[in-house]
Amino acid sequence: MRFLLVMLLVLSPAAFAQTINPTQSIVAFGVRETPTATTDILTIGPSRCGTSQIVFWLWNQLGTQPCNNLRLWATSGTTCGTEPQSGDKEFDSVNALLVSSLRQGQLTINIDELPAFATGTTPCGGSFTKNVEHRICASVPASFQCFGLQNPQTQSASPLRIIYDVEAPPAPILSDVRGVDKGLRVPISTSSDTVEVIPFVRAQGDTEFTGRPRVTLGGAKELLIEGLANGTTYEVKAQAVDGAGNVSVDSELVAGTPLKVLGFWAAYRDAGGQDGGCQTAPGLLVPLVALLAFSRRRRS
Repeated sequence: MRFLLVMLLVLSPAAFAQTINPTQSIVAFGVRETPTATTDILTIGPSRCGTSQIVFWLWNQLGTQPCNNLRLWATSGTTCGTEPQSGDKEFDSVNALLVSSLRQGQLTINIDELPAFATGTTPCGGSFTKNVEHRICASVPASFQCFGLQNPQTQSASPLRIIYDVEAPPAPILSDVRGVDKGLRVPISTSSDTVEVIPFVRAQGDTEFTGRPRVTLGGAKELLIEGLANGTTYEVKAQAVDGAGNVSVDSELVAGTPLKVLGFWAAYRDAGGQDGGCQTAPGLLVPLVALLAFSRRRRS
């Protein structure tokens, strides 16, 4: 009987509706870049102008039901409030039944239609448009019981902040180039907002630099530039890229020369020794004879 009661509770519609998908964000009610995002900030730059962005609304309220449609809007104000204000951009609402059953959904936002850009005075990508911040907001009337004596209260979502950033990061600092076999290792220092670095290489005496693929630094603070010719001196510079896609000016130039790495026999020959094929090199003959004699004594 106890087992049957547990099964009824697990399989009841109310229990099912309150189950939270473990892959979702832990935010109770919010708007995020992805369902599992751990931050409420999305940074974009002028390169995103003319494009769109998908964001997600999330409803993880336990025991609380949406009593009317979910409203979504964008604002350039410092707060969302509980409903759109004059100048805000409102999007299509979401039916309350879908909110309670799906518990998450996506919304496509055209970057150029965000309120601060849509006025025309500060267009996205405009030369006079500086850093600006938008919020993607949501609200819904909700209650433990939508019909009865308890009046639903409008709940406001934790908004997604879209930060439009036009400031390029400082140029990276390169130093202490070290030559390796057909490559260079270049220690690099970057600003905290740098997420990628673009290396450029040219052989000394050439006029044009060749851009190399972008490097995501992560915890590493060194560039490895490969595919170079040993014995040739190369000049290296780099640009920093921040999370908004802004690119820095060029770093100062550094120079280095890839060096051939010699194996044991190559180093032996370069030192004046000879490779006798199956014959033992003269310099190794005496130690080998001594080792052989010692092993024979031990066996006897």
